[in-house]
Amino acid sequence: MTTVTSTRATYHQANKSLPAKEAFTWLKEGWQLFIKAPFKLLGLSFVTLFAAGLIQALAGPIGLGISKWVGPLLATVMWLAIANLAENNKLRLSGGTLRSWTNVALWSCTGPVIAWIQFQIGAMLMGADSVAALANGVVVDVPAWKVGLMMGSATPINLLLLFVPMLLILKHRSIPASFTNSIAAVVGAYKPMLIIGALIFLTVALAPYTFALSGLVFGPIVSCMCFVAYQRLFR
Repeated sequence: MTTVTSTRATYHQANKSLPAKEAFTWLKEGWQLFIKAPFKLLGLSFVTLFAAGLIQALAGPIGLGISKWVGPLLATVMWLAIANLAENNKLRLSGGTLRSWTNVALWSCTGPVIAWIQFQIGAMLMGADSVAALANGVVVDVPAWKVGLMMGSATPINLLLLFVPMLLILKHRSIPASFTNSIAAVVGAYKPMLIIGALIFLTVALAPYTFALSGLVFGPIVSCMCFVAYQRLFR
C-alpha cells in the first residue's frame, strides 16, 4: 500500500495487486451497514430521487439542467447520512462546513456536463429527436435497452469521480485535490473498482425495466458498498 501525500490531501492508495474479490468483501460490509437502517435509507433514496424528478418536471427544459445540478448535491446528502450511520450508528444529515458545501455546489456543475455526454450517446443510439423528447418528459417508443445504455453510459466518469463528494464533505478537501485523489484511488484499486462500476451500471441501466426501482432499492445498498470502499482506500 502506497501513502500519497500533498498539501491538499492525504490518502492511502491501494496498489494494483488488490484483488477483485475485495469488492465482495466491501459488498458484504456495505450490506451490514445498510441493514442498520434499511427503511430510513430507502426513504432517503426515494426523497432524493423524487426531488430531482420533481424539479425536472416542474420547470420544463430548464428544470432538466437544474435537476442534473441538484442531483450530485442530493447524492452528497446520501453520502453524509451513510457516513453518520457508519460512525455514529445514527442516520443524520448534519455535517460539513460552509466551505465544503460551497465546494460541493461547485462540483455539482459536473452533473449537467455528464448529462450532456449521456444525451450525445443517446442521440447516436436513438436519434436526436427521441432524446430531446425524453429530456422534455415525453414518452417515446424506443427500446428500453437503448435508454438504459444511455443512462449507464456515464458510469466510467462517475466511477472515476466516485469519491469526490466524500472527500469534499467529510475531509474538507479542495476540488482539485478531491478530483485527483478520487481518480488515483480508483485507478490504484482498479480490479475491485471495476466490479463496483459494473454494479453501478446495472443499477442505472435497469431503471427503464423496473420503473426506476433498481435505483431506489439497490442504489442505497451500492452506496453503502462504495462508502466501505472509501473507508478502506482513504484514511
